[in-house]
Amino acid sequence: MQLPKVFWNYFSFFSAAITSVLVATVAIDLIEKTSRDQVKKELLTGGATWADVETVGLQVFLIGNAPDEASRFNAISLAGNVVDAERVIDQMNIIDNQTVKPPGLKLEILKNGSDISVYGIVPKKFNKSALIDSLKEKGKTSRAVRDFIEYSSIDADQTWAKSIRFGVLVLKKVSLARLEIKPGIVKGEVVAEDLEQKYLLQKQWASDLPKDVKQKIEIKSPRPLISPFSFRMTKGEGFLRLDACSADNKEAASKILKEVTKLSGKKGFICEVGLGQPSADWVKIVLSTLNALSQTKEASVTIINEEISLVVQEMDLELDFQNMVQKLENDLTDNYLLDAKLISSSDSGSDMGESIVLTLSPEGLFQMNGRVRFETAKTTLTSLAEAKFGKGFVNNKLKIDASATQDWSELIMFGIESISLLRNGSIKINNSGISVSGDSNEANIAVKIAQNFYGKLTINQPLKTKISYVELPKIVEPKGPSDEECLKDVQELLNERKITFEPSSDRINLDGQQLLDEIADILRECDELSLEIAGHTDSQGREEMNLQLSQSRATAVLIELQRRKVLTTNYVAKGYGEVEPIADNETEEGREINRRIEFKLASDENLERDQSD
Repeated sequence: MQLPKVFWNYFSFFSAAITSVLVATVAIDLIEKTSRDQVKKELLTGGATWADVETVGLQVFLIGNAPDEASRFNAISLAGNVVDAERVIDQMNIIDNQTVKPPGLKLEILKNGSDISVYGIVPKKFNKSALIDSLKEKGKTSRAVRDFIEYSSIDADQTWAKSIRFGVLVLKKVSLARLEIKPGIVKGEVVAEDLEQKYLLQKQWASDLPKDVKQKIEIKSPRPLISPFSFRMTKGEGFLRLDACSADNKEAASKILKEVTKLSGKKGFICEVGLGQPSADWVKIVLSTLNALSQTKEASVTIINEEISLVVQEMDLELDFQNMVQKLENDLTDNYLLDAKLISSSDSGSDMGESIVLTLSPEGLFQMNGRVRFETAKTTLTSLAEAKFGKGFVNNKLKIDASATQDWSELIMFGIESISLLRNGSIKINNSGISVSGDSNEANIAVKIAQNFYGKLTINQPLKTKISYVELPKIVEPKGPSDEECLKDVQELLNERKITFEPSSDRINLDGQQLLDEIADILRECDELSLEIAGHTDSQGREEMNLQLSQSRATAVLIELQRRKVLTTNYVAKGYGEVEPIADNETEEGREINRRIEFKLASDENLERDQSD
């Protein structure tokens, strides 16, 4: 069977459009990615292995703990060799090289198709070659993986290996990704080709994620491609059904739905928004067909790109039908084609004759019943069905009858194609038309089925669809730790160590900076946490000065958490000075205890008061 030319046109358009979508998605992050990759490479080549890079638009942020002022200046100079110096933002700290804590294990992997870059710190015994080989797609030509990996003396536990394996699994399923892998956690973002792939990825990762590994991966999907653009509405005695609706933006969808609501008197209809549009007149044409539909008692209108089919079941006068069609044609631009039919009650009530019945069970079993004229037709239909449903899932009960009044072979072919789009259902083909019933996980499947039969039916053969939409179950991502759990984890760290400052200063010293690194790792997992950072002092000095010092120290902690990419939207910094001691201020030991930073849950009232201040 030779597929219709229009099929190949739709297919070519769809392929070109989806390619454009993916290219556009890549282009959005191109500047950030290029800058980040080039600066990281320059830093590593120049020996600034301690420095890291983050990009936001054109801005390039240098972060990390520099061993000394000279090293910090060198990192800035290296970045200036790659990007404009005005774009470089210095967020580095200077620490004593003798007390530098070895950096933790971390890998950052960037993937853009076959273009892959790997950065980070790994244990000495880590098999780097095996990782790089696993990132390459077998059987496909790929570029060499860019390797910017450094070794560390830190030993890795089992969660490190598990995190690496899960990260590789994620990367194999997508073309665009940025992942950060640490022992016990995999974070980042990936781009799915469409919503269906997004749901599949969520389902698979939920089942493949090791128990002692957390994942926080955002799955982005481009705006879906709609091809072809479609609109279908059916009006009957006491009902109006919207089977499909397409628009290229929310404003256009809103205009269409407003008229649908006005015509039906009900709300709750959906119009799919996505890429693609047959012409700039799409919304105007849809609204004109809705106006025509409003003048009928029983009718259906189907618009597929620039082809309009209007089937009116009954009108009081033939003249009314002609006047309605004439007005609609006047509203159409030259590129639109209108096929309008008026079917009388006598026509629609004609003898059904022989019927072909196709059924698909929920278990995937497909069956054909009825009569065809030729053995070759039966064989061809069997092969087509087996290709769609599998050889062991087809039961062909078609009988050969050379005397059959009708040969439905061509319609059966399109019927097989159509029923394969359903979860289960049936299709009946006879002289009175084609009726399709069943359910599907796709909201606008009725339009695709209409496309299959478009131009194949006579004037007295309407297409009737009754398809229920069954929404796919949403994958509920596992919730992160509760507010109380986050605060408990932070408090456990503060029970062992404390955030310390330079004497009579709000400058956090090295030990305090290292403790904040660990606190930040916890708080990044608690996105919606409302937290108060409370600063306290001892009673030495004037009360006013102590209050100011406690406030500036609490604010300094808040700023440092922000630099560590902690979401602090619901955080407040508050200084209490010397008024809430927890030890005796008469002793040195007591005063040391009273000089502290506390973390506690903040009430909405505290947040509002702080923001107003």
